Amino acid sequence: MMEALLFLVVGAVAVAAAVMMLLSENAVYSALFLIINFMCVAFFYLMLDAPFLMMIQIAVYAGAIMVLFLFVIMLLGAEKLGEPTREFRWLAPLALALSVAFLVITGIAITQGQIDLQGPQTQPPLVRVAHAASNAGTVDVYADGQLIAENVVFKEASAFVPLAAGEHTVTLNAAGTDTVLLSAPLTLENAPERTVSAFTLVAYGDAPAIGLIPDNLETTEDRSGRLTIFNAFDRPVDLWDMGSEFNPDDDRAVTSSLAPGASVELPAIPENTDLRAWRFTEAGSKEAALFRLNNPDVFRIRRDEAQVLVLVSERVLAGTEQDLVRAVAVPLLSRALPSFGGPQAVGELLFTRYMLPLQLVAVLLLVAMIGAIVLTHKEDFRPRRRDVRRRVAKPLAAAISTQVGRDVLQPGLETPKLPPQEEEQPQPVAD
Repeated sequence: MMEALLFLVVGAVAVAAAVMMLLSENAVYSALFLIINFMCVAFFYLMLDAPFLMMIQIAVYAGAIMVLFLFVIMLLGAEKLGEPTREFRWLAPLALALSVAFLVITGIAITQGQIDLQGPQTQPPLVRVAHAASNAGTVDVYADGQLIAENVVFKEASAFVPLAAGEHTVTLNAAGTDTVLLSAPLTLENAPERTVSAFTLVAYGDAPAIGLIPDNLETTEDRSGRLTIFNAFDRPVDLWDMGSEFNPDDDRAVTSSLAPGASVELPAIPENTDLRAWRFTEAGSKEAALFRLNNPDVFRIRRDEAQVLVLVSERVLAGTEQDLVRAVAVPLLSRALPSFGGPQAVGELLFTRYMLPLQLVAVLLLVAMIGAIVLTHKEDFRPRRRDVRRRVAKPLAAAISTQVGRDVLQPGLETPKLPPQEEEQPQPVAD
């Protein structure tokens, strides 16, 4: 209720400011009303949980651009009210006609477009394939006969590809051949609460089986990452955080009795969490370690990252009498979706989808600035010419003629000569 009330109040202020901007006769007052309108739009961005766009709206539009507008207004003297000009008489009727046409077109679009009947657009699920079957070799993966992953080797994963929601038949073939290693049904569903539904298809086991992991790519919490554990080993396992070696009481079970083919998503983990004390053990035994996450360059929690940690069975000395199997953890890394209104999300949208509209808006702003300068330019304004010639009390020719006693311009004509100056008598010096 409070959100709706705020929207109505701020929306009314924004509309009123826009109307006053158009009706004000003083250009400075119009610019100030436009600043109020920009501030209301910034508040709407904040209500939409987009603080980055709010700051951009305030800093760029309500700040820098409006300062430029005011500078041009003051420079051209457009804030001074004078006699109404008779130029551009066609401008007001044209603006009125365009406004009426815009309202008519918008009304037709709203009434006939059935906007309220349009449902939200849903993206198809994203699927990637992780190869955790050690004896299957390199494989190609098909969904309903369509190739979705090619030459996937052991302990690696393919890129995400879109796949329609619904029932599918997944087939694993030996790479480059028609030899079918596995064929299994698969069901993909869109999660309505998520921006995008993503899945990791894991092929694991001696006789390859298919495991499907819901991949959570939603925005992570501040300075945290997401970790999902999948058990592709041949027996149930536990995951322990052994804490400090000097304080055994810090030991805790991160997850317990994770069966083969099962997965678990852990709560958000702060970035740069030290995983060197984490280790996989056999179920029910804290001491029977299978694999330790003691490599900080490989096993680490990064900000805004969704990680799937797959515990696989890797064969050692395969083909000999002693066919040994060891557990190996394989991290599959993915970037989480950027937060709505954040700098990364805005940058991706601008540079991938809206670059052309953004450039068009920049051109329109330039045209609007040039138009404002043209409309406020005074054609009849002429600067007053200043006489910079030096004025003298007596022409030079007359001054010379007075000195020599004859007219230098007319040699035969005598002119009065200045009387000779009397020599100054020396003053007596007192004793």
